[in-house]
Amino acid sequence: MACYRVVLIPVDENWTPASPDDVPPQPPQPNERLLETEDFFSAVREAIQFNQQTWSERKGRWAVVCEVGCPGKTWPGLRICTPLRYKIASIWWPPGWEPNSPLDMPLCICRTHGTLQEDQLSYEQALATIQALNQQAMDRASTMWYVMLAVENEPVSRTISYDPAGLQTTVEIRRLHVAQPAGGGHGDCSHCPARSLDCSMVAPA
Repeated sequence: MACYRVVLIPVDENWTPASPDDVPPQPPQPNERLLETEDFFSAVREAIQFNQQTWSERKGRWAVVCEVGCPGKTWPGLRICTPLRYKIASIWWPPGWEPNSPLDMPLCICRTHGTLQEDQLSYEQALATIQALNQQAMDRASTMWYVMLAVENEPVSRTISYDPAGLQTTVEIRRLHVAQPAGGGHGDCSHCPARSLDCSMVAPA
């Protein structure tokens, strides 16, 4: 199980973050710890809540989410997970499941059917996209449903290889998390044929 830590770093007052979970281009070594948890989205929420404070309340510090014990590109022994970017993936509409809103996420997500959007999006862009797509799915009785995948910043691993023809191949492995946007629920599972079985859970973003 991955362990996530929210660390605090000093930042320049003139730095303008693009989002509440942004990270400076060359972040200095962390000197304080705010939280440590196995719940990824709990760590992200804690960091965002801290960063949304005023400069004086933060005392010139900024919160960053990282994974403990995983080598990163910036800090030894810590892999920087924020800022998050998002992708949209489609899943089969679960049998017997009925959404109450286009932001609902079923509990039985186990595998995506395919990636709709290869480009990484901001949270606001991803939210607007799934809201529009899922509203269409509800209106047209589609067999597909769309979910948000949160993509961590630094890869878990990165491999570069070269072949005799002089071509370079880079393979990056990144950890993804299915995110349930604020305002959404889990829909109605009362007619699910497998409702007596345990479901996987999606975490709120």
